[in-house]
Amino acid sequence: MKCKTVLKLLSWFIDDVMDRDEADGILRHLNQCSGCRTEFNRLLELRRKLGALVNVAPPDYLKHLVELRMNMTVRESWRERLRNAWEYGWSKIRTTEGMWYFTRLLGTATTFIFFFMISSSMNPLYLSFDQRQSPERTAMYETFREKLLKNLGIPVGTQNRRAVPSEPQINDLYYLTFGENASRAGHDDSLAVAAVVDSSGAAKIQNVLEYPADSALLAEFNSMLTSARCRPAIQNGRAVNGHLVLAFSKITVYE
Repeated sequence: MKCKTVLKLLSWFIDDVMDRDEADGILRHLNQCSGCRTEFNRLLELRRKLGALVNVAPPDYLKHLVELRMNMTVRESWRERLRNAWEYGWSKIRTTEGMWYFTRLLGTATTFIFFFMISSSMNPLYLSFDQRQSPERTAMYETFREKLLKNLGIPVGTQNRRAVPSEPQINDLYYLTFGENASRAGHDDSLAVAAVVDSSGAAKIQNVLEYPADSALLAEFNSMLTSARCRPAIQNGRAVNGHLVLAFSKITVYE
């Protein structure tokens, strides 16, 4: 037998509560191992000293305390036992350092999200509208905002709304492509138009402010404008119709 196993079974060996085969094995090991034999002698001496102690009579009130505790245990309901078990388990969790840091981090993150939602409901975040933004997407955002305010108990329409106006714009790439095509032929020319851009980003010429000398140039510019997708005007976070003034000049540069 190994020393580790023998040391665990020495108390049982001294109390004579072991099987005969195990006791013989421990006895043979003690005859061969001086370290385990020294520990065995220490336990024997400790048992002798404990046996020499004078018996101490228990106090009179100990019996009443034991009876009171037994009566309280019997009267405890399943709710109280469940609560006690929960408190005991939670006390063990709180004493773990890693769990303590985790709960602190989780509480901080929850508090941040809560105050962020309140701040967003008081001062709504307005999304920028590009050529891919649609009225359906805007309506979906407004519906989400109203549900959020309703869940937080804030009446819809009482919060401060931030006005963020924006004029319609067209991507410069359309201008660049049109200018490259127009500069390949023809003479110097220029034009200016006033266009209307609806909430979906579609644009069309409303008035011609300056007619070009070449009518074909105006037709090509109108074709480019109707095929382009513009960024609509924004008012109070919504896409609305707006006006856009566009000018184009073709100038020949000689080296």
